[in-house]
Amino acid sequence: MNKRELLDLLQKEVQGKCTSEETARLDAWYASFDSRTIPVFGSQAEEELVRTRLRNRIYSRITADMPDLPAPAHKRKTMVFFRMAAAVLVLLGLACAAYLFRQEQRVPQPAATLLSSVSPAGKMLKVILTDGSEVWLNAGSTLTYPSGFKGPAREVFLKGEAFFQVATQAEQPFIVHTDTISTVVLGTSFNIKAYPELGSIRINVATGKVGVLMGGNALGTLLPDQQLTYHKPDHSYEIETKDGVTANAWKEGNIHLDGVTFDELAAVLEHNFGYRLQTSRTDIRNVRFSMNIISNSKIEEVMRIVCSITQAQYNIRQQVISIY
Repeated sequence: MNKRELLDLLQKEVQGKCTSEETARLDAWYASFDSRTIPVFGSQAEEELVRTRLRNRIYSRITADMPDLPAPAHKRKTMVFFRMAAAVLVLLGLACAAYLFRQEQRVPQPAATLLSSVSPAGKMLKVILTDGSEVWLNAGSTLTYPSGFKGPAREVFLKGEAFFQVATQAEQPFIVHTDTISTVVLGTSFNIKAYPELGSIRINVATGKVGVLMGGNALGTLLPDQQLTYHKPDHSYEIETKDGVTANAWKEGNIHLDGVTFDELAAVLEHNFGYRLQTSRTDIRNVRFSMNIISNSKIEEVMRIVCSITQAQYNIRQQVISIY
C-alpha cells in the first residue's frame, strides 16, 4: 500500500475505527518485517509505550511531504492491536523506516490473471511460482495464484494440503489464505493441511517463522518444529511441538499419521487412494489413529493396519470401504 493508504489506516487504528479487514491488512504488514526470534518487551505497558512513540515518528515521516493532512489523533485508550509474539511487534519501527517510507507513492497496478493448479487423487504436483517459490501439492489439493506478484503482498489460496518453500522477499510478504485463516511469511518452509471436509486446519513449520491470522486477530507466531491446529467449529486453536520434517514426509511418499481423527484418516484414503471410508460404529469414530502409510501401498494393506487398530473388519464395494 502507498503512503496515504498507510496513513489512513494508522489514523483509523489509533481512533479504534478499523474494520476487521483493515486490521488484518495492518497485521500482515507488521508481520512482513519479522526477522527477530527473541522477546523485546518486558510488559504490555512497555510495548504500548514504544508503539505510541513509534507511531508518532512514523506519522511525522509520512506527512513530511503532505502539509495538507491533519495532525495525528490522540489515543484515548490502550489497545493491543497486534497480539503476535513480541518478536514480531518490534519490527514496526525498525524495518519499516528502512523500507516503506523510502518508497515513492505507487500507481495502482491492474489485477493479475488468476491461475489454478490441481493435484488429482493419488497424485502429487509441484508448482513453481513466478517469484521462485516452490509448492508441493498433496493429492486432491488446489492452489490458486496470480500469474505475477505485483501488489504489496504475494497472495495465494489453498484448498487441501501443500508444502511451501517460499523465496525470500522482505519487501513483499507471502500470504497463504486457507478458509478462515491466513499464514504470513517472508522466506521459510512450512506445511499446511486445510482440506475443506476436515474440521481443522493444521500449520507446521520446518524452517523460518510464520505468523497465523484469523480475520483481524493474530493467533500466534510459529518457529521450526511448532504446529498450530485451528478448529473450525468453535474457532479454538492450540500450538504444540511437532517435528517439521515428519509433517511433510508425504512428499516422499510416506504418510505419517499421529493421533488423527477418523475423518482425517478418511480424507487421507480418499485423496491418496480414491476410496471413501465410512462406519456406523461410534467407538471406531472416536479412535485416534497413529500409523505410517506408504502412498503406493495397496488399499488392502492399509486396511489391515486400520483394522488391527480398531479390532474391526471391513469390506469394499466399488470405491466405498465400510468398517464394521
